[in-house]
Amino acid sequence: MTSFGRRLAAEFEQEFPRLANEWCLKWHVLARGEPIDLDDFCAGRIRLDGMRFDASAALAYWSALERYARGKIDETFDVAEEEIRVRVGVRMETIAEDAAIQLRSFIDRLHRHAVFTEYRLQARGYPDEHYLDARKDGTMAAEIQRRKMALIERSRCGRRSHSWP
Repeated sequence: MTSFGRRLAAEFEQEFPRLANEWCLKWHVLARGEPIDLDDFCAGRIRLDGMRFDASAALAYWSALERYARGKIDETFDVAEEEIRVRVGVRMETIAEDAAIQLRSFIDRLHRHAVFTEYRLQARGYPDEHYLDARKDGTMAAEIQRRKMALIERSRCGRRSHSWP
């Protein structure tokens, strides 16, 4: 793993509990019939006033988490691209792969936590491993892979164009 990969791992290790405690956990207030006011990760707010975790609340929950994940993917690959530009001698594929590995791990962990939280908000107790596995989402992993390959291709093209006089 590159130093970039280690930095990403450390950042995601700090980001996960922040998001879990400052966003996911606050949804439990709704289950007690209290209003919530949370970031929607799109320069807006989610405001629900003392209702149950119904279909509209679930839609707001999952839509916001998807926006957060997509934003994190964009942000991470932007940083990886900059890292490739400034680092000489480090293989671009290694940086892109580190970004993809760390993102997949973080997004998978976040999605698992979100499914667990949703299950609890539906007053269903604690989900078992079978349920958690059945709710895995491959769309973010596919997006991460797509972005990794695009970054590698752009980096290759950029390096080739710089080698010509």
